[in-house]
Amino acid sequence: MSKAIVRPLLFALVGVFALDLRAAPTWTTGSCAPASWTVLANNLLAGQTGMISGTIATGYSTNDPDLLTDGEVPPVGDANTVKTYIVGFQNNAYVTWTFASPKTLEGVRISCGYPVAYQNYAGFTVSSVEIQTFGNSTWTALNTTAGQVADNGQNEIQWLTLADESGGPLAEAVGALRVTFATPPAGYANYCAEIEAVGSAGALGPAIGTFAIAPAKTKATVSGLIADAGTDATTCDVYFSIDDAETVKIAEGVTGSFAYQIQGLAAGTAYAYELSVSNNAPTVKGTVRTGTFTTLAADASTAFWTAGDIAPEEWTALPDNLLSGMAGMVGGAIVGSSYGTNDTAVLTDLFVPTTGGANYIVGFQNNSSITWTFDKPRTLERVRVSACYLAGQYYTRLAITGVSVRLASSDEWTALDAPAFSDISGKSQNVIILATLSDCETGVLAQNVAALKIAFGNVGALASYVAEIEAVGFAEEKKVAPAVLVR
Repeated sequence: MSKAIVRPLLFALVGVFALDLRAAPTWTTGSCAPASWTVLANNLLAGQTGMISGTIATGYSTNDPDLLTDGEVPPVGDANTVKTYIVGFQNNAYVTWTFASPKTLEGVRISCGYPVAYQNYAGFTVSSVEIQTFGNSTWTALNTTAGQVADNGQNEIQWLTLADESGGPLAEAVGALRVTFATPPAGYANYCAEIEAVGSAGALGPAIGTFAIAPAKTKATVSGLIADAGTDATTCDVYFSIDDAETVKIAEGVTGSFAYQIQGLAAGTAYAYELSVSNNAPTVKGTVRTGTFTTLAADASTAFWTAGDIAPEEWTALPDNLLSGMAGMVGGAIVGSSYGTNDTAVLTDLFVPTTGGANYIVGFQNNSSITWTFDKPRTLERVRVSACYLAGQYYTRLAITGVSVRLASSDEWTALDAPAFSDISGKSQNVIILATLSDCETGVLAQNVAALKIAFGNVGALASYVAEIEAVGFAEEKKVAPAVLVR
């Protein structure tokens, strides 16, 4: 039967990497005669070729994007001359530039004109100016309203300038710029002569080297290597998100390799992820890695028993024992005599005997069992049974026929995916058998557990003499939040 992993824990993720945009970018207009037009200094686009998408009015202009960054505007002349200096963007056409390294963007100026005798229109509308942070594929708009010039532009160069009214940069760590044109005021094309993005080179962000995600059933391990911390940086912070949720910092102050385990995932489920890195001086975001991973199916059994023998004085209790201090309910026959006690509280008192006597062990006979019921749902990570017989007898033997859970949403018992455990070879007195049931893939045996039952069998004519039972886990409301949350 499939392992009972239900109601996966939420992976608490908190947002980071708010784009470094200033508060109030605004449009301003300007104009001059073609002979008075001069280029702006520090144009990040100078000499770069953009990529035009959408419809271009080729009958009245060219579709060559290089004209937008060559530092020239059309002179006064006839239409055949002028159209070789401008690009006519029609409804929602746009041009995009991608930078090889991050930039700081201080302002954008878009100049247009149709300075031809007897032509009476040079208006244009810019619907959006957008950027991508370096290494990120998400577009973010800088402007909240469209910019528009609707005046008669005969023999005149007009422009729109987008800048921050406080005088600060529009955005930092910019990896790409996109300018989109809407329908112009008179319904013609937007005749654009030059686009300038004023700014400076930004700091290089960190680079991720090797990177991998190893999924299990209810968890996944994220690991990788920082290949380069970036400009003036010595360490990096690593961030991760799944399914477009908020982002959590999974590693801080990394100089080389990093690893992190996400818990509380659903078995057999595909997750989309985004991994990104920022450095510490200055804070620059590096290339973002995106993709998907799928957790293992719930019926992929990976739970198994391990066993070991120790001397009684070497025994120590496990932390986070859900059964500590609880008294279970016995079903079936136990040896309540000189061979053992019928007091089930001794099974969870965090004590095993170191000398002979039957006051600290319970002898479970054929298919008898013990059940614990929790006051609130629990996540069960592993079960350990300690068995011994220190009453002057010569053999300690253990046979566990089944471990089952009852979920909070059910009245039925569900067996965990593991074969029965049996150690019947016989151990000498003063030896404790430790049998541990765990899952090597997920680290979780079951979630939303309301009750736990362990059944035992005879070993020949002898009972299974148990000194302690531990169920390691935590309360469901604890959730999984192993990372420092940042905003």
